[in-house]
Amino acid sequence: MLSRTFLLLFSLACTGEPDTLSNNNVPDKEEHKVETPQQKDVNLVSPKIADITTKVSGQALPDLTKGLSKKGCDNGPGVHGAVSYFVGELKIDDSGSVSGSESWLLYANTKWKAKEGKDCEVRWGLRGNKGGTSACGSCDFGVSLINAMDVTSSTCPEDLAKNETGQNIRYDIKLHNDGRADIYFSKSGKKVGEGYHKDGTIRYVTPSSCRWF
Repeated sequence: MLSRTFLLLFSLACTGEPDTLSNNNVPDKEEHKVETPQQKDVNLVSPKIADITTKVSGQALPDLTKGLSKKGCDNGPGVHGAVSYFVGELKIDDSGSVSGSESWLLYANTKWKAKEGKDCEVRWGLRGNKGGTSACGSCDFGVSLINAMDVTSSTCPEDLAKNETGQNIRYDIKLHNDGRADIYFSKSGKKVGEGYHKDGTIRYVTPSSCRWF
């Protein structure tokens, strides 16, 4: 699966205090970024959540992996690279228990594909509890989660994020009446991503960035 050099990328879930998505060596929990000495990131555009004007009430939640741009990372500080996103889904029951998943999606650029690179995914299961908010004063609640690597569903090189498991991840969440949802890091208040919510389920996606290795 990927070499450790391509690690230190974009992570939303640092253990301990740094905010992270779901791992240390994958985009910094604070910025979804794990950085190796040779890897740099270039932020692209956020998925156009606001462009979907139809309210999700009465409809199934949209698949936020559909329509993500796979372009924009062919030229940069590294030869091989990929467009990077994190996408997640949280389900909160009446008791406040939270379960779900989070995936790190990598879309290989043309130079990496020429060297047998390919699009791939690192996937984690998530479990935890609903609680109070931290840095986001306008949010409705927070969640404290523990991630667990889903080896069976992950398709990236195994060295890419093999140690990124068993980490604590904390988000503050804002739910809008029109069905939109905003996700923030609990410690810093920085925005993680955005998406939709319905009947206790929340789906979100981060902005894209370029990963070079």
